[in-house]
Amino acid sequence: MMENENMELLCLQIITNAGEARSECMTALAAAAEGKFDEAESSMKAAEECRKSAHHVHTQLITMDAGGELNQLSLIMVHSEDIMMSAEITYSLAAEMIKMYRKLAGQA
Repeated sequence: MMENENMELLCLQIITNAGEARSECMTALAAAAEGKFDEAESSMKAAEECRKSAHHVHTQLITMDAGGELNQLSLIMVHSEDIMMSAEITYSLAAEMIKMYRKLAGQA
C-alpha cells in the first residue's frame, strides 16, 4: 500500500500544475480581451504544459488505484480532482473565447 505522504505529494503536484494551468488560461483570456493574441497563445501553451504535467501524475494515481496500491480516499485527493477538472473546463472555455475575441477583432 502507498504511504499517505507519497499520495499527498502526488495530489499536491496535481493541484499545483492544474492550478497553474487555470491561472495561465485566465491570463490568456485577459490578453485576448486586449487584442494581444500572441500573448494569449503563449499563455495557452503554458497552460497546456501544466495540464500535461497534472495528467501525468493523475494517470499515476489511477494506475496505482487500479493495482490496489491506494487504500483510502482523502480530502486532498478529492480536492486535486476538483482543481484538475476546473482547469480542464477553464482551458476549453478559454480556447473558445479566444477564438471569439479573434473573430471580433477580425483576425479569425
